[in-house]
Amino acid sequence: MIASLLFALAAQSGASAAVVAPISAQIDEPDPKQMSRSEINTFNAKLSRTHPYFIRCVRSDETGSLVKTTYSCRTNQKWAMADRVGSDNARETLEAMKGKSVSGN
Repeated sequence: MIASLLFALAAQSGASAAVVAPISAQIDEPDPKQMSRSEINTFNAKLSRTHPYFIRCVRSDETGSLVKTTYSCRTNQKWAMADRVGSDNARETLEAMKGKSVSGN
């Protein structure tokens, strides 16, 4: 499954699957939730920003607090999967709502 996902990511970015597969075969997929910020920086130093295992962290302010922030760190592969699932859910919801509004008139 991971190989097919890597192939799909490579096809979307315009890179060949031959370039992506050997690199990911040498590096194990990390678990960013178990890593400290310094470990993430050390891990990312070995990879290009477009590699599927490159870890991106997004900072979000917590609602109701002026100082508390939350970091969400995931690999590029996991971010892409989350984007795809969110888009699919939104598309399905839109289609479901569109069908109800047309049939109701």
